Amino acid sequence: MIEAKGAGVRQEWSPEELLANWTLVDGDWDLVANKSGATRLGFSLLLKFFELEGRFPDVLEEVPPAAVEYVADLVKVPAADVAKYTLVGRTAEYHRKQIREVLGFRPSTVADEKALAEWLAVEVCPVELVEDRQREALLVECRARKIEPPGRTRVEKVLVAARGKREKMFCARTIGRLGEAGTARLLSLVSEDSEAGTALLAALKRDPGAVGLDYLLTEITKLNDVRSSGCPTGCSRAARGSWWPPGGHGRSRYTPRTSATPARTCGSPYSRRCAPPARRRSPTRWSTCWSPWSTRSTPVPSDGWRSSSPPS
Repeated sequence: MIEAKGAGVRQEWSPEELLANWTLVDGDWDLVANKSGATRLGFSLLLKFFELEGRFPDVLEEVPPAAVEYVADLVKVPAADVAKYTLVGRTAEYHRKQIREVLGFRPSTVADEKALAEWLAVEVCPVELVEDRQREALLVECRARKIEPPGRTRVEKVLVAARGKREKMFCARTIGRLGEAGTARLLSLVSEDSEAGTALLAALKRDPGAVGLDYLLTEITKLNDVRSSGCPTGCSRAARGSWWPPGGHGRSRYTPRTSATPARTCGSPYSRRCAPPARRRSPTRWSTCWSPWSTRSTPVPSDGWRSSSPPS
């Protein structure tokens, strides 16, 4: 499986999933009407890939082979011609611009990256420490703001900036809660001539090992040592409140607030969100498929294969 921007692109698709997610419908045919050959196939794949992933592929190999075969059959172009389509150059750049415009997206800017880093630092980093989850949350927020995600290098810089902001915010708040007495006590513990303080800090950072009775006794000892160190009571409790999710037992992760509240969230809290159907038709004629990353939810004909061909 090829990975890009931290998210693996699913390579295996059932016929039903291909029909629901990779079928060209309605206005899609208007966009490809004036294109032919490899350009027609390449544009169609970019369009459907962006609808599903919220970004353009870094390399064409990211597009699932089954989807290439399926879309090639729809547009009446040999699947092998996809190798003739390139993702660099004026043609591909124009195609990306067309797709962004029809879906209501825009390229990201430096100001967007700063705003996204600030959002991650406040909403995601305090409660999600896994880097891949942070990256996934960033892509979700880009979709909510109708922004094409920045390039891979820029995404990593946004994540690094967000984590740095969060660490500074956390440290500043903790020092503020310690007060002058608590800060002075900690500084005395880390002074060069404080052997007891050095030993205490080393013990607090030491891994307690496998869960068991010894583990519990070790952690209890650490808590008692912290209480006897002179830190103000309630300091650690205030810090913990921002790191643990609300909701109590059974809720393992926190769902971050986004700039656009989704109508429905699929899977994990940071999973790619589903949009409501753009239009409704008779339930006997149309079936709506929810795609986990879909930029627009388009009803697919229930008789699928007969209705998926280009309009006459």
